[in-house]
Parts: sequence; C-alpha cells; structure tokens
Amino acid sequence: MTQSSGVRISTRLADVVTGRDDVLLDDVDRRELIRAERALAEVGQSARYVVVEDRPGIPIGLLPIYPVTRPYRVTPHPRLVLGGSRVTRGWRTGCYLGSLGRASGLVVVAPGAPPKPVREALVRDAWRLVTAEADQLDFACFPLLDAESLAAVLPQVAAQDPTLVTSDEPYIPIRFDSFAGYLATRPRKQQAMITREQRRFQGAGLRIVELDLLTRHSRLAPLLRNVEQRYTVAGTVEDYASYLAGIAETLGDQATCLVACHEDDPTGQDPVAFTVVSRQDTVRRIRCWGCDPSRVEGTYAYFNMVIYEPLRRAIATGARKLVLGRGSTEAKRRRGAELDRKTSVAVALNPIDSTR
Repeated sequence: MTQSSGVRISTRLADVVTGRDDVLLDDVDRRELIRAERALAEVGQSARYVVVEDRPGIPIGLLPIYPVTRPYRVTPHPRLVLGGSRVTRGWRTGCYLGSLGRASGLVVVAPGAPPKPVREALVRDAWRLVTAEADQLDFACFPLLDAESLAAVLPQVAAQDPTLVTSDEPYIPIRFDSFAGYLATRPRKQQAMITREQRRFQGAGLRIVELDLLTRHSRLAPLLRNVEQRYTVAGTVEDYASYLAGIAETLGDQATCLVACHEDDPTGQDPVAFTVVSRQDTVRRIRCWGCDPSRVEGTYAYFNMVIYEPLRRAIATGARKLVLGRGSTEAKRRRGAELDRKTSVAVALNPIDSTR
C-alpha cells in the first residue's frame, strides 16, 4: 500500500468491480456478490462495500457488509451461523460482514497487494462503520472466518466481549483419478458401506440426471424447504425459489443441478431430491440439498447426491477438492472427508430481551 492509499464505502458493486476481467475478484466470487446484491434488492435492502484503494479508482481490497433483519428472508437466522449459541436469542436486526452467512467470509485482497495490511484496513474501517451505527443494531457478526481473517478481526472487537463459535466444514481432497481410487483410500468396512449405499439407491429405482436449474427452481424449492425446516425457522417456498433462481441466474454454467428421480420419469418431472454444485477453478462446492423425506427414506439419497455423484463428476473434470457443506460432520468423515475449521465472531451491540 502506498501513501496515497485510501478507504471508501460504496453501495454498488458495479462502482467497484467494472467487469469480468477485473483483477480484484475472480469470476465466481464476482457472481456471488452480484447474487447477494440482487437478493437484497428484492426485499428492499442493499449491501455496502468497504473498499481499499491503492490510488483513486484502483481497488485492492473489498469487504461486503450485509443487513440482517427479521424475517430472515435473505440471510440465515443468526443461530444457524453461530451454532445455536445462547447469545442469538432475541436478535432481530444486525449485520453480517463478509458473507450472508451461508458461505465463508469474503475479505478480498487483490493479487500482488500486501495481504495483511489490506485485510486489516478493510476490517478496521468496516468495524468503524458498524460501531457508528450501533444504536440501530442488535448485533454484528463476521461469519465463518478462516485463520487469516480471524487474526484481522479479533483485535478490532476484543473490547466488546465477542462471542466466538467454531464450526468444521467437511471437504474431500481429491488425490485419486477415479471413483475406484477413492474407494481404495477407505478402510474395508467403509468400502462395503459406500458400495451398499450406492446399491440401495439404485435398487430403489432412483437415478440422477442433470437438469437446468433456472427452469426447474420453482419445482425444487419445496424440497429445499423440507430440509431447511429441520434446522431453522424456514422461509416460504417462494423465498427458496427466489434463492435457487438467483444461483441459476448469476452462476450460470458455473452451477450444476443434479436431480434424483425414478427410472420411469425420464425427464425428471417428479424429482424426489436434488443438489446444486458450484465450480470455482479446481474446487467444487455443494450449495444446497433438498428432498422429499417420505420418498427417499432408506435409499441413502443424501450420500449419493451430496458425496458420491458430485465426487465422480469432480474427479472427471480434474477438480482437486469437493467441499461438502456444514452438517453431518462425522458421517462425512466416515466417507473420506477432512475438516476445515471456521470461526464466526459476533458482538452484541445492544442489550437484548431474550423473551421477545
């Protein structure tokens, strides 16, 4: 950073990132930020972006700030982000810094820029902005930070008695060139388990097809809501349809929709489960999973849709990592996953009546 470096606040991503060839963001991160911006706009809200510039008009760092209000139509309920911690009780309005809470925090530093001072400047000025508005907020949270971002955040919030919640994100490092090679890495009992689960799925007359998410999002939304209801206060079917449509519209060919249907349904008109997988360089990431529990019970659809089929496809395309998403951690470890530790940091900015 030079002496002319500066920090500014923008309310439009287009004012910061000019197009696909911008060096600050890779294509998928840019699309993700656009998706979040559009989703907020649909409910009358907007993101803000803290931007570090090396010189006027040359951004070298970016950190988004997102509003969180009830009902949680765009961002997840805080207890989902913070693992059910008691400090989430009663929270109604606040902000997430770096992420909408469904994915890891994004503190962007341009290639070639000094990462530590840029990251620290982003976090410092973002926190100044938040604390200046503290009387309007119940809480502020930096969701799902990696170690480098956590090191930048903790000194800024230390005086506010922050709540730290750690979570593990399972992923499979792809060090093999075939699904058989993957199986060979597992102990014999696990090999038998994985084979049995695939046979049970096939024996139930289920198959997996790739369908266009943009044209099927409304049909798949109820399946996603079924799963979300098990873990949090679920939104409406329309909310989940909008979420899926946003992924389809912004990620485009960087997202794949896999649908499980019965063999007598060749075009997938009556899906019983689905998952969406996004691509970013050599990483594949499970974005969401939905199902009709009554129709997939006993079929091991979850593991076939979230691990086995995405892994086959990831191997075939030369990917080096499949990120499986949070939840079912031990079950995923038994199927070859390793763990990536994330830490969410939250600060209560106003006294909360936990009974309201």
